Amino acid sequence: MTSTDPMPPESAVPTTTSERPLVDYGPPEPWKSCVYPMLAFLVVGLIEPTQDGGGLAGRLGIPYGWYPPLYAVRVALTLWMLYLTWPSLRGWLGRPTWWPPVLGFALVVPWVWLSTMQKEGAWITGDTGRVGFDPFDFYGDDTNSAWAYIALRFIGLAVVVPIVEELFLRAFLLRFVIRERFWTVPFGSLDYAVALTCGLYAVGSHPAEAVAAIAWFAAMTWIAWQTRKPIDCITAHAATNFALGVYVVATKSWWLL
Repeated sequence: MTSTDPMPPESAVPTTTSERPLVDYGPPEPWKSCVYPMLAFLVVGLIEPTQDGGGLAGRLGIPYGWYPPLYAVRVALTLWMLYLTWPSLRGWLGRPTWWPPVLGFALVVPWVWLSTMQKEGAWITGDTGRVGFDPFDFYGDDTNSAWAYIALRFIGLAVVVPIVEELFLRAFLLRFVIRERFWTVPFGSLDYAVALTCGLYAVGSHPAEAVAAIAWFAAMTWIAWQTRKPIDCITAHAATNFALGVYVVATKSWWLL
């Protein structure tokens, strides 16, 4: 283990052979639990259409009007994968701590501020990958459909994304850069490779909000290091995303989604 790894808990009794690590920090079925839900989420996302008709969706001739049903498929498929992996995750996520979601709500302020500064300053140009779907513009007078889409979007934004991204990034990737058998690395372990990987992931996954993403992802990694419980990163992530969704709906800043 690295120098930042805590001592194994007393309950971690070595019961393995010489071919397996003596301490297993889980979750059970680690690849299936941490990676598969994110893969399901990303696969459907590859064919989501954008307004400019670019990307894979444009090459396949998928019209922009198909975005809501495809997003529904994306959410449903990912929830199904989480359902299949839940028995493995349920006992491993831990009990939530009270303060991470409070911090998550507060972090929406620098996220919006820094993202707006980056957009107005044109720090990054070109396609940033955001769909920016405005349901009120798309559905017009059909406000029931618009609000139904918003409800679906909040499920994806504040439930699905926090779970699958935290499982993939902090439960898998940031432990994998420490050791290939990532399930033997305590959750929340931190070293230079983890910090660098987290920063690169932040920029790569949120180029339109790169500055905000670096700061926000660093805060989430700090929570993981402080509490060592996956559930705390998930609840903080969910709080930020929920607050961001409320801000977007209230201000019509659809470019943030």
